[in-house]
Amino acid sequence: MLPGGKTAKTSRFKPIQNPKRISLNSSASPSTRLPSSPSKEPIQENQENVLKIPLDPSSSAITIADSEDLVTNNEDLLTNILLKLPAKSLLCFRCVSRQWRTIISDPEFRRRHIRSIRCCPTSDFLFFSPYIKPNEIDLLSLSGDGLDSVGNLSSRLRRSLEGRIISLQACNGLLCIQFMVNYIRIELIVYNPTTSEHRTIPWPNEGSHSPPIVRYTSIAFDPLRSDYYKLLGVSFDCGLQFFIYSSESGVWRVGGAAVAGTFDSDCYFDKGVFWNGDVHFMGKKFCTLCFDVENECLRPSMPRIPIRMEVMGKWDIKYFGETGGNLYAIYLNRINTAVLSDVFELKRDYSQWVVKYRFDFSHLVTYYPEMKSCGCCTPCFIADEEGKNARIVISLKGKFILYDINRVFVKELVEVGPVCSNVDERGNSKWYRWYEAYQHVGTFASV
Repeated sequence: MLPGGKTAKTSRFKPIQNPKRISLNSSASPSTRLPSSPSKEPIQENQENVLKIPLDPSSSAITIADSEDLVTNNEDLLTNILLKLPAKSLLCFRCVSRQWRTIISDPEFRRRHIRSIRCCPTSDFLFFSPYIKPNEIDLLSLSGDGLDSVGNLSSRLRRSLEGRIISLQACNGLLCIQFMVNYIRIELIVYNPTTSEHRTIPWPNEGSHSPPIVRYTSIAFDPLRSDYYKLLGVSFDCGLQFFIYSSESGVWRVGGAAVAGTFDSDCYFDKGVFWNGDVHFMGKKFCTLCFDVENECLRPSMPRIPIRMEVMGKWDIKYFGETGGNLYAIYLNRINTAVLSDVFELKRDYSQWVVKYRFDFSHLVTYYPEMKSCGCCTPCFIADEEGKNARIVISLKGKFILYDINRVFVKELVEVGPVCSNVDERGNSKWYRWYEAYQHVGTFASV
């Protein structure tokens, strides 16, 4: 069951009846992994999250009842099994027995679960645009099937708050939302859609004579390092100024001195990406702006992305985000083409961006000719840590399709309701873009 429950499925995404699954001609090399091509061997399932239970070789047969007794009477074994399950399933399994409820409700179990899920690649994504009506947060799960692959994550939040969502940021299962209440004031909300818990965060210096105007907010949460999260606020009152909120202390701090410059027009602060302990913002000049969350300061310089075209606006960026523990950016390979793209990966020491993949979508045009005439967007990119299992979600007019890079096939995912979002001065868009999609994972993390 998706967060929000069965009654919350008012998503604009609808499962496709008899979806297409198209195997592409692998000899045509529709995608290339640089510097070497991807292996054509069948991809083995990830065994890291498989629990191995030793069996007694002397026993000739184990009945279902015996297995139940084995698990029930061994609390350590039961705990290890439950740790492998997603948080949304555990919320339902609390009703199985008093023993299960006690284990799942234990703070130490929840802490271990939060840290364990961070090690697993996510296949759930949120989609939100402040310009689309109804003003909702929609969920798409690549691991689900049929109705369980879509959902609405904002319906439960609206039971407590009346108003309109004007911005969204997400990090490891927690959402940072700017909420317009009664068209009068903007509230800052941290929301966990898995547990339906939310907290209103006061603005910096709220109640003072002249509080700073925070225009953009991002969230940084790494459960492998801490149980607490931080919020990053961006203000342009006196140059570029950062404010940092810690859920541990409950207070805001000023993040270094204000920086002069035209950062408001040079960087896209409405989509901050948390990676490697820093929050990254994509800029127009092929560079990213990087804020060091731990030391609460800007990093002095970042390498240039070696792309071959001029970026006029954020619609020219095909993707920017974290997946599999790496930071990626996708751009068109050359001007006046919608079928050839380069995937750049930032080295962990921040020394340079390198080309990881090159996509050639020309073979998809045969099946989806609108890709050439109308274009497309790539709001989601999924890869494991080694980049051996990479997939990309393509947003077409009226539907999402999934392109599996290594196994070279395309699968239709869902139909998408009318999307009419104002994208800067280019007018209306028929697709979801990189700054309207967010990775999501169920978590027990406190807000």
